[in-house]
Amino acid sequence: MKKILFLFVVSFLILGCGIKRDNPLDPHANNLAIPGDVSGFQYTAFSSGTSTRYVEFYWNGNNPNDTDGYYIYRSLGYYNAYALVGSVPHVQGASIQQFTHSSADDNTVVAGLYYYRISAYKEYPAGKLEGRLSTPIPVRVPE
Repeated sequence: MKKILFLFVVSFLILGCGIKRDNPLDPHANNLAIPGDVSGFQYTAFSSGTSTRYVEFYWNGNNPNDTDGYYIYRSLGYYNAYALVGSVPHVQGASIQQFTHSSADDNTVVAGLYYYRISAYKEYPAGKLEGRLSTPIPVRVPE
């Protein structure tokens, strides 16, 4: 029985290596540029009373050859699910990129602790290829 299982696994590996990769966003099949990791992710949180609260984010711009924009995600807990709260295009020639998440955009920016993550993306005719998410950073929005 062990020999049959071994032969099956070896056959699967040998034959599987020859399977054509047909995912148009597979970076190994089409020599696509994979968006790099976002670095230098920082923020400043502001509050001007109960009506206006916002968080300004800043990060180092990625290589413009492999990045067309950035996605910003937020969660109520470090390990909780993250929801997309915004996206911004990559600003060519700017070494620092930025995004503002404001209570004017939606009423979900209230005082409290949140976790934000960011990722870069590259647009292709078949869709967007997203890079890895940054490490979550805790953000305390003031009263």
